[in-house]
Amino acid sequence: MSEAKQAGPRRPMFQFSLRTWLVLVTVVAGVVGWQSRRAVLTPKNIASLTEVATLDEDVWQIAWSPERDRLALLGWEKSAEIRDVLSLRKIDSIGKKLVYFAFSPDKDIVAYCQNGTTAEILDRRTGRSITLDAKNSQPQMTFSPDGTLLATGGYGTKARLWRVSDGEFLRELDTGPSQGGLAPVFSPDGKTLAVGNRNSTTILFDVATGRAMHILEKPESYGLQFSPDGRTLAVAYADGRIGLWNAADGLLLHMRRTLAEDLYRVEWSPDGQILASAGLKGKITLWNPADLTILREIDGPEWVIGLVFSPDGRNLITAGGPENSAAGKRSLKVWGIEGSLYTLANRPR
Repeated sequence: MSEAKQAGPRRPMFQFSLRTWLVLVTVVAGVVGWQSRRAVLTPKNIASLTEVATLDEDVWQIAWSPERDRLALLGWEKSAEIRDVLSLRKIDSIGKKLVYFAFSPDKDIVAYCQNGTTAEILDRRTGRSITLDAKNSQPQMTFSPDGTLLATGGYGTKARLWRVSDGEFLRELDTGPSQGGLAPVFSPDGKTLAVGNRNSTTILFDVATGRAMHILEKPESYGLQFSPDGRTLAVAYADGRIGLWNAADGLLLHMRRTLAEDLYRVEWSPDGQILASAGLKGKITLWNPADLTILREIDGPEWVIGLVFSPDGRNLITAGGPENSAAGKRSLKVWGIEGSLYTLANRPR
């Protein structure tokens, strides 16, 4: 009888190759990075706010779609590029040589204008376009929260209200004798329209009647936004100041000076806990809106013209670069409380 073969060494029940280990580590890191990325920005965690993605685009305006899964990036006198919210991948474009763009609460309706005196309302379902004679040059526009009205501003002395369904002109809102760049903004309930004036005061109008309810004392505004609860209006001013006003009576609540030469943009986080501002030759500043104390300052480029929070409150998005575009590249940056794996995996190519 032949001698029995000796049994070889017993193999472990689970044997992992180097590749398997790398896959497992990547998956775990991805889960951790994703969970970290989902953190909503709060006054307590914004010390950890970091740049997580960059897109080399010269962006003038940033607008969110009503579904919150797309955003429009608009360069001066270019098409509005519709991009995916996570990857920033371009999925569509609208218009040509635009200077302002707005999404309606109705996902298929948008408005935009070129560097002239007319604005367009476009129904993308039907392809129907309505031209509005806004009369002011560069007629910056905004939809009411219910999507039934469109307000136009631009350089002049009167803002105007239009019915979206048929483009019917409804009424003028007289901002006084001083011509300036008019920026209209609806309150969250749609009952008030604030109209800022680059060369004069900001006025709060009753939307139903067109009556001027409150005139805010300080002139020369740029961006302005109502708080999510509609009680407070934040205004960015040409002298680098930021002001908070009581929407009910038009009285000043707080005013602070920043180091910016001009303050262009002001934006509330969706829950109203953080107020952000940015402009020319200053910091990107995150404020406590209760008293306008500084929560965090971020070094940004010389010229920051775009500033928005994501609708879920998890990211801040800024756009800018050198004041003179010939001096270097401008870009869009996404900021968040995010893991390094997300940063690497989703950085736009």
